[in-house]
Amino acid sequence: MKIKLHWLFITLALIACTPSLRAQIPVFQVTTNAAGVALATSGTNCLSLMLSGTNVCFQLFSTNGTVIGTTNTIGSSQSFPLVAYGGGEYLVYWDDTFIDSGGVYGQIISAGGHVMGSPFAIGMPGTPSGGLGAPRALASDGTNFLAVFQYNGNDIYGQVITAAGTTNSAFLISSQLQNGSSAAAIYGKTNYLVIWQSNNNDTGNTNQAYGEFVTSIGSAGSPFQISQTASIDQNPEAVAFDGTNYLAVWPWNPGPETDQSVTNWDLYGRLVSQTGSLPGSELHLVTDPGSQYFPSLTFDGANYLLAWGNNPGGAALSSSTNYITLQFFNLSGSAIGPEFNLFPAQGTNVPAFVAIQSVGNTIAAVGTLGSPIFTDSNLNGFASASVFGAFIPVSTASPTLTASNLTGTQFPLQLTGTPGINYAIQISTNLATSSWTPVFTNSPTNGTFSFTDPNATNKYRFYRSVKQ
Repeated sequence: MKIKLHWLFITLALIACTPSLRAQIPVFQVTTNAAGVALATSGTNCLSLMLSGTNVCFQLFSTNGTVIGTTNTIGSSQSFPLVAYGGGEYLVYWDDTFIDSGGVYGQIISAGGHVMGSPFAIGMPGTPSGGLGAPRALASDGTNFLAVFQYNGNDIYGQVITAAGTTNSAFLISSQLQNGSSAAAIYGKTNYLVIWQSNNNDTGNTNQAYGEFVTSIGSAGSPFQISQTASIDQNPEAVAFDGTNYLAVWPWNPGPETDQSVTNWDLYGRLVSQTGSLPGSELHLVTDPGSQYFPSLTFDGANYLLAWGNNPGGAALSSSTNYITLQFFNLSGSAIGPEFNLFPAQGTNVPAFVAIQSVGNTIAAVGTLGSPIFTDSNLNGFASASVFGAFIPVSTASPTLTASNLTGTQFPLQLTGTPGINYAIQISTNLATSSWTPVFTNSPTNGTFSFTDPNATNKYRFYRSVKQ
């Protein structure tokens, strides 16, 4: 692999550099009085989906962090909506509890954030006009969409939808016993991969992660088991595609479970080839204390970025110790740098959910900060909540070194780079020898880190940063 270098040549006897301010990943407010975990991008703008009370809302923002227009309401629901981009349009997908006595609906939104036409039914034929089922996942092959829903409380179905909002017939994906109430989907080169968890043995709490390929025209294969270690419970999954393999991520806990309150969630994953083979064993991706929940996953062109809700204190969202945590993983599913946090608490609103999506040379992220309301260990909304956005440089982005004034033998430097990526600062006193000495290695977990060379005594001294 070619090492990425960024050079800073400084002749100490001749150059005085202007001090630079500490830079951090900018965080901006997307909307207030709302919560959500859905995000899609057209490559130019991003669209965030959220709930405000029971209102299904969307908000467009640009890739420079500028909120575009106002927050729009398109329906009502008591569960989070989904969104994907394809065929030049966004598709929003939700379980509406008010339109025509309820049903599953879709709505086309233009790339510019305009509502196109009226909501249309998705799922099994309903009464009087809505579809029947529970939305579970939504993905696009670049032209059309695959909507995944659950019907009759267990069976998992799919339906292909065009960018114009026309739907094909629903088809069965899985009729396994005790399928979980969540799923994730992504398009590869020729097929979608849909993943979910299922207690297919129908004996005890032995949930395994399963996958199934679905073609662009809506032809489903057969379920195959991905996980190797059973989980006593289920929670939302995530999946991404790196151009060769898929990486499936699912929640795992060993139990015990009391009153549906699990305090030891971890995140597992496994690579899946385009033919359904499983290169390597399952991966214990996140092993932090407490609970890691609601993962979101994207591929930035070189590495995966995994984001999740994190509560070191125990059950998901149960205290003020919640974080939104992220970490980069390589194509083998191994961490390539430290974890880092994004979206700090705002007053009584603590980090809750996160969604990420690669867009060009950055990764868009939206996070919900809220004050959760629990009843019998179940999340029943937020007393207050807001959605914030941020853009993270991709893992291959070149770092930048800046320097402050030399004071005696003290020479301060500051590196700006991608959080979660390790960089080394190296020093040379003679470029002709190509000899570099590493003096400091760190990760800019807030976007930057500082280093002061205490031995800047040479007439000529050169500095460079190297991505590890």
